[in-house]
Amino acid sequence: MKRLLFLLIIAAVGFSSCNKNNNPDPDTVKTMNDLIVPPDFDWKTTQTLDVEVVLPTKGEIQPLLITNRDGSVKYFRGYPDDGSRTVRTKITIPAYIIDLRFIYNGAVGPNIAYIGGSSVSYNFNNTMKSVDDDDCDVSGYITYSKGGWGQKASGNNVGALRDEHFDDVYPGDFVVGTGYTLTFNATGDVQDFLPDGGDPAVLTQSYVNPDGKGKNKLANNMADQIVAARLNRDFNAAGYLGSNTAGVPLGELVFIGGPFANTTVNDFLTQAEAALGGVDMQGLTASEWASAAESIIDSFHEGNNGNVLTCPADPEEDDPYIEVSATCLSNEVVFTISNTGDGDMDDEYDYTVTKNNVEIASGEYELDVNQNLELTYSGLVTDNFVITVENPVGDDLQETITGCGDPEPPITPPTEQFDGTLAYEDLWPGKGDYDFNDLVIDYSFDITKDNQENVENIEVTFVIKAYGATLHNGFAFTLPNVEPSDIASVTGYDIASSSVFNIASNGVESGQSKATIVVFDDVRRVMPQTTGGIGVNTQEEYDFIQPVTMTLNISFVDGAITYNQLDIGSFNPFIVVNAVINGSPGIRGLEVHLPYYEPSDLMDDSYFGTQEDASQPSIGKYFVTENNLPWAINIADDFDWVIEFQDITGAYLHFGEWAESGGDNYSDWYKDFSGYRTSNLIYTVPSGN
Repeated sequence: MKRLLFLLIIAAVGFSSCNKNNNPDPDTVKTMNDLIVPPDFDWKTTQTLDVEVVLPTKGEIQPLLITNRDGSVKYFRGYPDDGSRTVRTKITIPAYIIDLRFIYNGAVGPNIAYIGGSSVSYNFNNTMKSVDDDDCDVSGYITYSKGGWGQKASGNNVGALRDEHFDDVYPGDFVVGTGYTLTFNATGDVQDFLPDGGDPAVLTQSYVNPDGKGKNKLANNMADQIVAARLNRDFNAAGYLGSNTAGVPLGELVFIGGPFANTTVNDFLTQAEAALGGVDMQGLTASEWASAAESIIDSFHEGNNGNVLTCPADPEEDDPYIEVSATCLSNEVVFTISNTGDGDMDDEYDYTVTKNNVEIASGEYELDVNQNLELTYSGLVTDNFVITVENPVGDDLQETITGCGDPEPPITPPTEQFDGTLAYEDLWPGKGDYDFNDLVIDYSFDITKDNQENVENIEVTFVIKAYGATLHNGFAFTLPNVEPSDIASVTGYDIASSSVFNIASNGVESGQSKATIVVFDDVRRVMPQTTGGIGVNTQEEYDFIQPVTMTLNISFVDGAITYNQLDIGSFNPFIVVNAVINGSPGIRGLEVHLPYYEPSDLMDDSYFGTQEDASQPSIGKYFVTENNLPWAINIADDFDWVIEFQDITGAYLHFGEWAESGGDNYSDWYKDFSGYRTSNLIYTVPSGN
């Protein structure tokens, strides 16, 4: 009866909900149905990392901060959870991030580490030097991605640059690698290879004109990143790619941080080609080599300085040069004292820090060539912090920062935040139209911990942005590593259909072996449609409706689970289709999840394998078609959703390449970069909203 009811409903409302057929011209845009997606691609825009950081051996243990390279986004703030001086935790970050910065109060750096596969490690007791000339001019450099170098020549793109000058840059063959090698005879062979994708690995044989785009492609992410880095270096050296007024070639710039700190691009590529060819990995993984090569590609991507490379030291000068900078990270103020000169400091010098004109810290520093000292302090948006630093030439440097933190007192103990956007198709197990706008909902988790990393509370905010469906769908999520009994209470959900959703006294859904929380039962009730059209905020010819914000508060039983065990990046959000039918309680068993995510215990598994669904629960395969296409995606950052009647591949021009590469290429496909999107196919939120 459930199946019959479902089919009748789809017949009645399916065409007005999702079966829209005005896809972009198939001659110019490859649609979702045309994509050839690797069978094991999981469609994730995030990566979950096992992080291990050894803290300094001396002093009282303080919180560790983990951020992106420039310190603008915080991914973690916390302590060891086992009484040691080593922090071990899981963090989930955007897939396009290739390195992380580690900040610990009073510890010297540079403190950048490259991500190796699914892990990253750093030891504050093994810091390395880096060089950054205070007169360094890094203007004029340009680098391009591996996808750019693999483009077909068109107009003035980098593919045209490659074709025009390839024979000048490589009078013979283009050979990459030491030991085992990759040999390219002509520019078209490079075009056919890049981007290659796949897992990073050392070569086990030599290749001539390896295939990078067919069914038998090499599929080696270490290889294609190093090939692309070579192209950037070589075309720059030949005078065809960027120009610098100081006359320093790209190959002579040095890494600012990480395992190759103070290494020139030229020397790195020599070592990287030896690693690729199986000669010497130097104790690093293939992923770390690939990430370091990718950082060269990103160093001046399309002319934008990524703060990866800097100038080499001037051997005729040996003076230290001290600079001071300040950064806001939520409630944290980070002051950085850096020696960006060409010589080590011979003596210690003083610094003091004031908060609202009251001294809160003082100390001494002595830094080698561009080591830095990072100092962190908690504050409010109304606080004024000033650091005064004595430098070797007898001057006092000052840096002032205000406006950090929140208007309310900072939350103690520490908190973690996890954000993103979910976008669904709701006609599962039938195929949708792939505009991914049947529900568009932002999420933001604020997770409060104690100083032993035990999770105490989660405040999670959901913002319903849009829905392009006529079905009355609910929304819920599961915390797969949390037992229902670990939850003390849940407040803030909105459920009217109590006969469809049975909620236990602590606020989780009854009948579930894993903690499952229903946020709302009917999106059309929570965010009423007051204009014409199919839904809300997916057709620009109808008035914009303000998004609806819902905030849930989840309290945990004392000591029930640590932040590492929680693994918030594994949270499992899903819609419940037809929770309300014709104003009456509907059905509970029809769920739509992210690809490869398990259904809840209350899912009606008789839907699996019907219509377009190719789920195979016995092997952990869920919610994908026979061609591995999904019904939902989870975007790591803010997402501008697609208007009705449009395939996502036409709106986001690199979505298809991302999918067909198994996530290796254009992992930032949803960004608003030049050449990334067709703006008139993306919903425009009116200004001021």
